Amino acid sequence: MSKAVSKNIFWLSLSRVFAMVLLFLAYRNLFRYLGPYNSGQYQFILSYVLMFSTVVDFGIQQFIIKKMSEKPEETENYFRQFLAFESAVSFFLYALLISIAYFRHFDPQVLQGIALAGLGMVANALTYPFLSVMSARQDLRKVAFINFLNSLVNVSVIALAIIFHKGIVFLASIQLIFGLLDLALYRVFVLKHLPAPKVLSSLKHIHFELIWSIINNAWPFVLLVGFSAIYNRIDVVILTFLKGYQETGYYTAAYKIYDLLGFFPSVVSFTLFPFFTGLMAKNAILEIKDSLEKYTRLMLMFALPMAVGGTILAQKLIILVTASREFLPGAQALAILIWAPALLFIYIPVNSLVISQLTRKALIITGTNVVVNIVGNLLLIPRFGIQAAAVMTVLSESLQGIFYFYFVRKNITDFKFWGSVFKPAFAALVMGLVLWPIRDMSLLITLAAGAAVYMAMLTITRFIGKDDIVVIKGLFRRESGELT
Repeated sequence: MSKAVSKNIFWLSLSRVFAMVLLFLAYRNLFRYLGPYNSGQYQFILSYVLMFSTVVDFGIQQFIIKKMSEKPEETENYFRQFLAFESAVSFFLYALLISIAYFRHFDPQVLQGIALAGLGMVANALTYPFLSVMSARQDLRKVAFINFLNSLVNVSVIALAIIFHKGIVFLASIQLIFGLLDLALYRVFVLKHLPAPKVLSSLKHIHFELIWSIINNAWPFVLLVGFSAIYNRIDVVILTFLKGYQETGYYTAAYKIYDLLGFFPSVVSFTLFPFFTGLMAKNAILEIKDSLEKYTRLMLMFALPMAVGGTILAQKLIILVTASREFLPGAQALAILIWAPALLFIYIPVNSLVISQLTRKALIITGTNVVVNIVGNLLLIPRFGIQAAAVMTVLSESLQGIFYFYFVRKNITDFKFWGSVFKPAFAALVMGLVLWPIRDMSLLITLAAGAAVYMAMLTITRFIGKDDIVVIKGLFRRESGELT
């Protein structure tokens, strides 16, 4: 396994852990400050803009990273054309999202918040070409630093909003500050890999034939990213239209835990994407198989106790995150929704491989998921409310994971999986049996007891072996190298 991958996962994870702690504290106070209704408005703004911002690169970023990893000598050319493309597309999408919000007669405050957050989308889109270079070169320590700075900005703006009694429009400015800060920093950091990025020249000279060639080759990525954006956020939009901002506030309190927990899978996926791309280019199937087995074992070890413990302690977790009993109706959704990030943990290693190598199959799976998710939400939310939205999110992640595993094992490598499931599943079950009778006790006590029981069971069943210890230690090594 590449030490560079382990190092990148370590630094990105470390930055996200610190960020998660800060954001947890910030959002805890923000939920209490805004209450369910205003929280619903704010999260609707973020979800609405996110659906556009996720597709602003038309999926080309992943294709560009793939090509830069395979052909380093073409990095500058791909960078310049990608930057020119993003400049045009981001402004077009900004005009589109504003027009839709205006003609749909969104609340004035919501419309203003969308306008600000949308400008942040534009600024952030211009960072993608720089980030593509950093990712292709697996130089992600600086990315970790920028992620941490973004979290500090987020926390600072939230604190200012609470102190000076500002509303959702002020909070929406966070996205614009992110984008401008990131753009300035990436412009400096990319010089190590691209000494003369020629930003202004890129904006003046667009090679339409090359852009069209990129789009023509990247269209599966385009649709894949678009479908992913829809099925990840459409539930919040549908819920808002069918049940209003209050119900959305309850649901997003539960969903915020999903967001906080999702940091580690996103780090693993972001790091493994160029790593697996490089291995596939060398046809190093045995190394891919070994890496998949090791990372999947680790992700299973984290995922199962999180899901079991989250289901049992849902009410305690909602109060912990929101610092208010007003959001307790969201606990029933959280007890279901907590299984979605757990499933994401489990299939994220194969996710990186499917997206880079089996893109069209990923497109079919994700497109089907969009239809299932939208239809399910429209049919079930009117009757079952936020619990239905949670069920559809878990169902979507389940379908994604099942088919991703199937296609990787069938088309690339038949890596071992089920043999790694039983011991952590048994340990999580024992942990759950211990937690259930003490679920009403202090969260500190229940979490400590759950962790102790789970680790004890993993030790007794000898789940963690020497190879796993080597992988875990590798996450904390700072030296670079090739293979362990």
